[in-house]
Amino acid sequence: MRVLFAWELGSGLGHVRRIFPIAREVRALGHDVTVALRDSAFLDSASTEGFEVFAAPLLRAPSDVNPSPISHSDVLLNLGFDDVRALHGALRGWRSMLELLAPQVVVADYAPTALVAASLAGLPRVTVGSGFALPPAGDPVPALRTWTAADPGVLRALDDRLVQRVRAAAGGNATGALASAPALFAADAHLLCTFPEIDPFGPRDGVAYLGAPGSDDTALEVHWTQGSEARVLAYLKPGTPRFDAVVAGLAALQAEVIAAAPGLTPQQARELSTGRMRVFAEPVRLDSLMAQASLCVSHAGPGFAARALVAGVPLALLPLQLEQFLIAQRIEKSGAGALSSPEQPAPDFRAWFESLLGSEALREGARRHAEAHRGHSFALAARRAAERIAALAQG
Repeated sequence: MRVLFAWELGSGLGHVRRIFPIAREVRALGHDVTVALRDSAFLDSASTEGFEVFAAPLLRAPSDVNPSPISHSDVLLNLGFDDVRALHGALRGWRSMLELLAPQVVVADYAPTALVAASLAGLPRVTVGSGFALPPAGDPVPALRTWTAADPGVLRALDDRLVQRVRAAAGGNATGALASAPALFAADAHLLCTFPEIDPFGPRDGVAYLGAPGSDDTALEVHWTQGSEARVLAYLKPGTPRFDAVVAGLAALQAEVIAAAPGLTPQQARELSTGRMRVFAEPVRLDSLMAQASLCVSHAGPGFAARALVAGVPLALLPLQLEQFLIAQRIEKSGAGALSSPEQPAPDFRAWFESLLGSEALREGARRHAEAHRGHSFALAARRAAERIAALAQG
């Protein structure tokens, strides 16, 4: 049996850190694995893993992109689905790949075109992800921002436009699978690699919550030094508007700081490091570091957030985009973290981090999450996902 993993939209390590552990487990169950990846930077690592590898057929995003789409339908139109000719080409690319490989199941990680192509081909489909790529139930597809009123007529018009574009691109292949916008997101199983409390649109029915899968044992192993002072673990994206201010705030703390900022050069990482703060230009292993951390600082990526919740570590959340903002809102509401919105004036980061380190309420909120997820196994999450996928592959 062959399983095809597809990734089309989104960026960063989060997608491959979901796909690879699950794909390894699928292979361990005796199935052939092929991966089609958006980012060519990961093709070599996928080959090293022993997977058959292809570059994913991709849509070209228009030059004029709406920075604030109002629904999942609007997101897809905004990212290339509005161009019928280009969409037709991408669908043909996926259909050709499906005919060549003849997989028994297609696993889509934010891969809407692959999902449509698999539906048209009558193949079983599974989605995996953080929950952001899967809209909540509703017809029309609901608005992304619940705090802003959305005209149902506008939402319906976006759905109708999306369906019209997909039907036109599919041509004679159009079937009942393209009957409505919600049908375009449908699958035989939705496996959310997160927890209900950080699902951007959850908790909800009709999905399986597995928690973040796999491990980061290929990352750089770093250890805290001996001592009883506060320990702060940060995962940051360099080049963002507040990066320098955040790093300066961390460096000023009376605490040991380990900061991973993939994208820096090694020279830049060395220049940012101080006596108390070590900065790394590559991913670092999280398991042992989180177990002894006093505070985690991140952009509210779902994988990092899930690990912090399992470890019972409070979070300082600095979201950069909508998915991260929705996750950060949910963590803050749960009492396990605090949010600094990019749309608000930047705080005095040193003072903010110090206040979070001293907050008993945040520590208690984080402890509640750790107790709720006691015994969670990241490796077992990948195995559970693989078993669901293998069951579909076997019919």
